Amino acid sequence: MAEHRREATISNGTIPERPGGSLVDFALRTLDGRYHVLDRIAAGGMGEVFRAHDAVLDREVAIKVLHRQLAGDRGFVERFRREARSAAHLAHPNIVAVHDWGAVDGIYYMVMEYVRGQSAREILNAEGPLAPAQAAEILLPVLSALDHAHRQGIVHRDVKPENVMVTRDGTVKVADFGLARAYADAQITEAGTVTGTVQYLAPEQLRGEPADPRTDLYSLGVVAYELLTARLPFTGETPMAIAYKHLHDAVPAPSFRNPAVPRGLDGWVASMTEKDRELRPESAAEARRDLEAERAAVPGAPGVGTLVPEITVHPSPVDLGRATTVTIPRPGGRSQKRGKRRRLRWVSGVLLAFAAIGAAAWGGWTYLVPREVEVPSLLGLAVDRAQAQLEELDLLPRITDGEYSSRVEEGLVLRVEPADGTVLEQGDRVTIVPSLGHAPVPVPDLGGRTLQRARTLLREGDLRLGEISRAYDDAVPEGRVVSQSVEPGLDAPFESRIDLVLSRGPFPVPVPKVIRMAEGEARAELTAAGFVVTSTEEFSDRVPAGEVISQDPAKGTELQPGNTVTIVVSLGPPAFAMPDVREMSREEAVARLTELGADVDVVVILPPGATVIYQEPPPGTTVRVGDTVTIAVR
Repeated sequence: MAEHRREATISNGTIPERPGGSLVDFALRTLDGRYHVLDRIAAGGMGEVFRAHDAVLDREVAIKVLHRQLAGDRGFVERFRREARSAAHLAHPNIVAVHDWGAVDGIYYMVMEYVRGQSAREILNAEGPLAPAQAAEILLPVLSALDHAHRQGIVHRDVKPENVMVTRDGTVKVADFGLARAYADAQITEAGTVTGTVQYLAPEQLRGEPADPRTDLYSLGVVAYELLTARLPFTGETPMAIAYKHLHDAVPAPSFRNPAVPRGLDGWVASMTEKDRELRPESAAEARRDLEAERAAVPGAPGVGTLVPEITVHPSPVDLGRATTVTIPRPGGRSQKRGKRRRLRWVSGVLLAFAAIGAAAWGGWTYLVPREVEVPSLLGLAVDRAQAQLEELDLLPRITDGEYSSRVEEGLVLRVEPADGTVLEQGDRVTIVPSLGHAPVPVPDLGGRTLQRARTLLREGDLRLGEISRAYDDAVPEGRVVSQSVEPGLDAPFESRIDLVLSRGPFPVPVPKVIRMAEGEARAELTAAGFVVTSTEEFSDRVPAGEVISQDPAKGTELQPGNTVTIVVSLGPPAFAMPDVREMSREEAVARLTELGADVDVVVILPPGATVIYQEPPPGTTVRVGDTVTIAVR
């Protein structure tokens, strides 16, 4: 990609701006002598997006023009350049490609691939909840895109339906890689603030911790919930209220809102939206494998591309500014004012007459005519709101203990008796049956299971993995479940957390001392303590052959049974085979034997000579280093 290192120019005059500093009049405008701006596509927190024609490569492109206040931040400009370069290196079929970037009159822009389709937000607005198969068809390529970006060291930080594009052929592309980080860094100058779309922020982002790939997974888990239900998991009157729920509340199962969602997808969404990032899938690739496994059990549905209408582009009008406000004078003079006063007096008399008649009618209605009301539709309302509505109709509410329901959330109205639409007289009793939420579920036996298998069993049983601790256990192999916070077979609240204790293996025991023991005796004692024994051999002048010279680990070291202890066994002093030195000269024989480590005793036999005629011990005998060897010379 050719990198801009100069200010771009716009032909045909200066482009007018609206207050935010964005491009407005696009008629016959050419950006940098190359990009012919055609119309405005969208607007957001960072800027506006326009459709344009690249005259050089003869193709449609999308141009994101950043707000002028961002371009005034030198630190942001540098971050924007850096992130634009990083994003340009993301070559993946599910990522909107970045072609170019530059600046015009102090406003920075980025040229991207133009995707002729709709965002997932537009599809949700038009279609409502998607079929589980359609949601998976969107989520799987998004995970592929995130996996590619994460492996390049880029975290999106703002995954939401607006940044997921779908074409009519079903291609899914993720937009705005890199820009979220530059934008967030530019806002960080205000102490105590968090920048982003609060409905999709992960708990660690809200706590001010650094984002990592698992942060994108949490946001995508929220997107998955929204695709399956057409609703956000958390709502509130203020961003702070929503942030509090992200930090403290579990994301509900999508099947609460959409019974067509299978349990497997409920579990997948739950794993993606764990509050502790350590409990989420380790990577986008792992999350994709999990989703592919769940997708096998999802009923088929028309391809998601069928939900995207034909995209017809209409050029924007030349003037996109605000309409001008004008003042229209009221006609009339003094004569009109006098007529107005006469009309007011006449109207007042008529109103007083009607008031008297109305009062008489109200009294008759209240005290003489029995009044009837219909039971309103209360299903799905909060119990206190339903109670208030009945009281406003002068009906007497009665609230029962409630019933379990897998379809209606706890605290909402499950059933009304008599049913809505029933005609009652004021003062009659209406029974409200609140929902207690999903019925408790039996806890599976997780003893002896691996952590991965325990997680799967909990997910299949509509439960979640809680805190994990570890303890020594002689009976349970390392890494398997020793105990669980709720006994198997007992009931636990739906989607509650079950804490597990994993085995660290047997209790450590001290290693016994086996130095100076015979090898067989040392092996027996270490084996009886549960250790595996290995040995090596060394010569030793101090330790007799067959006894232990040293051990590793040392005596008293705490070691788990099954671990290895190594002993070194003595071969005794070094030895050698006595060479044949007969017929050698005296000097040659002494040098040879001294080199081998023997102490040489020379006996001279008369008549004296210089040749060895006798040796003791004889050739081939094993001699230890330091022993005396006798030779006779004549």
